[in-house]
Amino acid sequence: MNAYTLTANKGEWSELYVLFKLFSENKIKAADMNLQPTDDEYTFLKVFREDVDNRPYVYDLEQDGVVRILAKNGQLVDAVSTHLLPEKAQRVFEAIKSANTSTFALPEAVALMSEYRLEKIKANSNMKSDIEVIIKDELITQSKPVGFSIKSQVGGASTLLNASKRTNFIYKVQNFNGDFSEINNIGGSRKMRDRIQTIVEAGGVLEFSHVESTVFTRNMRVIDSIMPDILASMLVDYYSGQGVTMTQLCALSGAKGLHGLGVAEISYKVKSFLRAVALGMVPSREWDTRLSTYGGYIIVRDDGMLLCYHLYNDDDFRDYLFNNTKLDTPSTSRHDFGYLYEDDGELFLRLNLQVRFC
Repeated sequence: MNAYTLTANKGEWSELYVLFKLFSENKIKAADMNLQPTDDEYTFLKVFREDVDNRPYVYDLEQDGVVRILAKNGQLVDAVSTHLLPEKAQRVFEAIKSANTSTFALPEAVALMSEYRLEKIKANSNMKSDIEVIIKDELITQSKPVGFSIKSQVGGASTLLNASKRTNFIYKVQNFNGDFSEINNIGGSRKMRDRIQTIVEAGGVLEFSHVESTVFTRNMRVIDSIMPDILASMLVDYYSGQGVTMTQLCALSGAKGLHGLGVAEISYKVKSFLRAVALGMVPSREWDTRLSTYGGYIIVRDDGMLLCYHLYNDDDFRDYLFNNTKLDTPSTSRHDFGYLYEDDGELFLRLNLQVRFC
């Protein structure tokens, strides 16, 4: 493994940093809604990795001062001391934070990878989660593996829901008296806001029609039957420049009395949507609604501290997501939205949903 040819971005290196921190400490503090540590903490007993196909390793963290690496049949492969690992992990974090390019090599991390028989920076891409573990659970006698997503505050805000054509919301444009080719020629950094403003000034009214993806529609309706309508209203307010954050946009929808709901009811539904996305619901795949295989979220704070949202502190997790996310504008050309088009004699506009951490 060449330490200078293996490169990754800050988020990917942060996943490896989490692994080293777990190897050295095997505990993570629970977080409150403001991403501050509470008195509760979670003990991580085992980590599962399959960096090489058909060669799964179990990293046993139950013995102080050593990580026992086991084969699938339980046979001991290696036992590696963690005596100097806290200091080495800290140096890895400092190198991640100080990097000034989008992708970079990290020789300090690669050296540790070799020590602990790790072949890849990230977990297997087939996994929905970033890390699969067993945690100590006082409520359940038989522990089983659960997945945690890892989000890093180092290196900029990450996305919660990635944009794609499947996340396009389609609106019928009623009563428009202008020239739609003139609308589509509006450019600049504020083109979405300017296009919608010009549509409205020409008498146009955006009436939500449907979501491009029927799978995403069904997934949203499992959470709440009017979830597509709520998000459609928020998207219009966002692209009109009236609000950005989830708290702002829910307040706007509540003020309209959307479906007869107030701010509190709309906020609760949006929190449920954000939680579902965070724990595995994606627009491209039918959601089975099962959360038992998900442990929650591990956050790498900007100061290197790890904090954990487990399903046991679900209220704090929902509030954290709600208070720390916003809508974002992805590429209009890549995701095919933001312009007026005709279909069967009627006029339509697509707006895209992407959710990013603040």
